[in-house]
Amino acid sequence: MAIAAARLRLSQTQQTQQPSAVDPAAEPPPQIGEVDRNGLPADDALSVARTGVGGLIEGIPIAGPIIRSATEKAAAATLAAFSDETYDQVMDRIHEANRAEKQANPIVDKGAQITGAVAGTIPAVMAAPAAFGAGGGSLLVRSGISGLTGATIGGVDAAVRSGGDAEKIKDGVYLGGLFGLGGPAAGKIIGAGARSLVDALRTRAAARMAGMDPQAFGYFRRAVTDDGLDAVTLPQRLSEMGSQAIPADLGPNLQKQAGALAATPGPAQTTIRTTLADRAAGANARIGQTIDETTGRNVVPSEIQADIVSNQNAHSPLYREVFREARPYNTEAIASAIEADISRLRGPAQARLRQVRDMMNVADSNVLSSDPGVMFQTRQAIDGLLKTEVDPKVISALTEARQMLDDGLARAVPRIKEIDAGYAELARQDEAVTRGQQVLDSGRTAPRPSELAAEVEQGVQPQGMQIGPSAVPLRLSQGARAEIDRIVGMNSNDIVAMNRLIKGEGDWNRARLATLFGPEKAERLFKVLDNESIYADTANTVTRNSETAARLAAQNELGGGAGGGNFGVKEAFKAGGFLGAARSAAVDKVDNIVKALMSSETGNATGESLARALIGEQREKLVEGLVRAQGMGTTPALVDPVVKALLLNAGTARTR
Repeated sequence: MAIAAARLRLSQTQQTQQPSAVDPAAEPPPQIGEVDRNGLPADDALSVARTGVGGLIEGIPIAGPIIRSATEKAAAATLAAFSDETYDQVMDRIHEANRAEKQANPIVDKGAQITGAVAGTIPAVMAAPAAFGAGGGSLLVRSGISGLTGATIGGVDAAVRSGGDAEKIKDGVYLGGLFGLGGPAAGKIIGAGARSLVDALRTRAAARMAGMDPQAFGYFRRAVTDDGLDAVTLPQRLSEMGSQAIPADLGPNLQKQAGALAATPGPAQTTIRTTLADRAAGANARIGQTIDETTGRNVVPSEIQADIVSNQNAHSPLYREVFREARPYNTEAIASAIEADISRLRGPAQARLRQVRDMMNVADSNVLSSDPGVMFQTRQAIDGLLKTEVDPKVISALTEARQMLDDGLARAVPRIKEIDAGYAELARQDEAVTRGQQVLDSGRTAPRPSELAAEVEQGVQPQGMQIGPSAVPLRLSQGARAEIDRIVGMNSNDIVAMNRLIKGEGDWNRARLATLFGPEKAERLFKVLDNESIYADTANTVTRNSETAARLAAQNELGGGAGGGNFGVKEAFKAGGFLGAARSAAVDKVDNIVKALMSSETGNATGESLARALIGEQREKLVEGLVRAQGMGTTPALVDPVVKALLLNAGTARTR
């Protein structure tokens, strides 16, 4: 309304400056550089701007003409109220000015109308995409829906612009439906082209950021995506897997690419194989360092037990000293009790007790000794018998006899229990070293996690007259540490077997080691073993394992395969009937180009660039490149609405 009013005010001012009015009926249409009948220039900057704005409004489907008409009517009513002209005269002058400016600026008018039509349709396409063929269903169904929508819009738009002319409406329905019918197909084709163009530009930019060859970056990014990774999860996974982890460890597609390069002679092959070989060479050192840091220094059980025996032997002078204060002890009650058991028992238990009873006599006689030293030696002998005895009845009988002798010694030899406590502690430690070596067993001798936890809890408690906590838990952990060292030594060339033996089949070994060394250290050890297992698996897959089909497929993708011999996607595509031969020739031509590229310096550069990405060189740049490449493979958001809006309005424009 403001534009129309300004036009008329300027027209009235210029009319007062004209010497006389010219008959409108006799005036030909204005030419470029001329003025209209109101004296207004038809192609000056203001007229061009008015033409453009008016065209934008008028081009909006259905509502455009209504909006422009309403604006002009409002302007005419306002101007007529403040001038000597009637409303109809003002409207005539507005229409005449519009006509003159359109004729003087046809390109601006047409372009503005197209722009207005597209801009006015895009919101509708985005608000109701299903109505324009962007919903579910086949292409045929979506095309039909889009055609129906196009016919409706075309018919209504023609009705509004023609004032209800039936012929115009018919043309609008026909053309709108025809162009709407092709919207989904055109959107798909043009969207694919736009997607490819945008992806190509984005790939080059991302490759520069990643410091990679564009083609190599495309291969790398696709493998990363196919393995379910992205710019966030890739560095996270690498961090979780330790400083030696490389992208080729993270998924089968990345491994297959590394395998293809490792099987293709050239710099890339050297890069891949050297990296994996160097990493494998340091595996045992890394595992050993982690074991030392989590379970303590390596120990040799026989050396520990020899030290324990030496410490036990060191108690002999102490025993001699306390026996100086010993006094004779009447052992008749003990002997009578043992004899009663001998008369009652049968078999091995009876024989062992008879042997013990004979030990209590004076040497080479049947006279019962009252020497506390004899009691002590008899008790020691019973301890020796108990170490190898397995019969529960014999063990029970010997244990009872030992207890009676021990009670007698406590009365006959003051302070002997103090010496006994130290000796017994060493004996418990000796047993704990042996028990610790059974912790990782899978047989019946291995303790359950709950049993081991109870043994540790009970083992730390002091026994008898011992002061302070016991070293039994330490000896258990040293025994387990020694067993881990044995497993590592026996399987140093087989990381997978080492991992399996230390971790076990279930969760028991994890729980046992957590009891002995703490949950955090056990978890760290298991994590390192898992990582080294993955490293070994990568090396095996890439350099040794015969994944023939997968490797050849990846080699063909990278241009280094020999081709032929395998029936894959290409061969199936070739067998596609009548059109298969032509398509096959095109695919073969592309293969030949790729092979030629890989055999050239450029091809070697591509392979080397990909190889360095797969071994994790410049991780930060790789991640930056992947971040930059996010969104690839998706059609730009406005492509489909713009294409459909252009097609739809191309049809309706023919009825205007």
